[in-house]
Amino acid sequence: MPFEAFSSEWTTHWISEINNSADYRSAASNWKWPLVLTMTDIPEEQDRSIYLDLFEGQCRDARIATANDLAETPYRISAGMDVWQRLLSGELDPISSLMRGKLKLQRGKLFTLAKYGNAAKQLVISARGLETVFPNQSEVTQAEPTVSANGDGSVIPPSTNGVHSSFKTTSAAGLDHDSLPMQLYQKAKKHGIWDPRAINMEQDRKDWQTLNELEKEVLIHLTSLFQAGEESVTLDLLPLMMAIAKEGRIEEEMYLSTFLWEEAKHTEFFRRFLDEVAEEQSELDRFHSPSYRKLFYEELPLAMNALLSDTSPSAQVRASVTYNMVVEGTLAETGYQAYFKMLKENNLMPGMQEGILMLKRDESRHIAYGLYLLSRLVSEQPELWQVLEHQMNRLLEVALGTINEIFDRYEELPFGLKLEDFLDFAMTQFSHRMNRLEKARQQTLRELVQEQTSMVDEL
Repeated sequence: MPFEAFSSEWTTHWISEINNSADYRSAASNWKWPLVLTMTDIPEEQDRSIYLDLFEGQCRDARIATANDLAETPYRISAGMDVWQRLLSGELDPISSLMRGKLKLQRGKLFTLAKYGNAAKQLVISARGLETVFPNQSEVTQAEPTVSANGDGSVIPPSTNGVHSSFKTTSAAGLDHDSLPMQLYQKAKKHGIWDPRAINMEQDRKDWQTLNELEKEVLIHLTSLFQAGEESVTLDLLPLMMAIAKEGRIEEEMYLSTFLWEEAKHTEFFRRFLDEVAEEQSELDRFHSPSYRKLFYEELPLAMNALLSDTSPSAQVRASVTYNMVVEGTLAETGYQAYFKMLKENNLMPGMQEGILMLKRDESRHIAYGLYLLSRLVSEQPELWQVLEHQMNRLLEVALGTINEIFDRYEELPFGLKLEDFLDFAMTQFSHRMNRLEKARQQTLRELVQEQTSMVDEL
């Protein structure tokens, strides 16, 4: 029997769905705060608000919220009726929607909610077990089933044999020097020529000796994540280059050739720090937490190597989202903030600071290319947005989990590092990327290139 969303009957039945969910019980075992959810923009009605008494994986009470609930409940989230309908249909992800402002956090801390991303997801999933209708609507809202093995509606086209029929640079077209990839290629030739072994690390070695054991441990921890991450992207980039080459996009392939070289230098740089400054020869995979392993040991190589047999636009979207938007655009950017917080603010290790600045400049070009590639694909085939959003939302939880697991390892971090600062930064980066990509859905390819050209000038 269907019930109207956010009605008393619907709320009462939701209690059973929540308490019958083993996945929610596990994900929310440490959650201890009640929550008010508000639905706005209801035709010819006032807002509807419900109160959920959620405690350690159980829902102890659920009811229509009172005035006192609205005023005093520590967490309150509101959204228009259409957003709640899209959440319950499975179209939107709760944490991603909070970060992008589709769900409004009117009370409470976003960084705390981000720590319980899976709990939020399981809470919404439990509500999908109800047959739901919305005010002034007759259709029942339920989650849509996936339509392909990829889980995002994508279709894998047949491969081609890759035999050349012509070459662009010997045709009348020549090279498109005004294209964004060629502009990035020119920037790479100008700013990407730096040698990790030319950086002076004499002062770094002296500064290292002044650190206490906890400070050293945290620096080695962060560096081990970058070290393995840079090796991973170096190993896993070639399939993307091959996929782009198969399409005859010579300008993009030329830029990607610098991309690979730069990732190799990043791998060299971090190993030099470990060898010459920290003099660290132990097995550093002890720092690789479950979420980190999920992303770098599984998701990244799987998404990239899938391009060896499937070069479809949807496969390219999944690969670029994983590589450019999550690994580089969210996690690496957040990691740079940690290095600058530890080193620059404490006037430590000028060589390491110099190298990180060079890395950050390189990867700003990598991210710009990823934005271009994804925007081009979505602009050409708007239906690919479903693939992009699915991959972003799926990996957001893994990225935030990686950050949480770093802080979980220590009772207190040195250098003034605070979890809230880095979760907020990561979520802001994610939101910026998603908003920029969503904008591409409304642009022509020409408009897209014109806008991104002005961005490249700043790199």
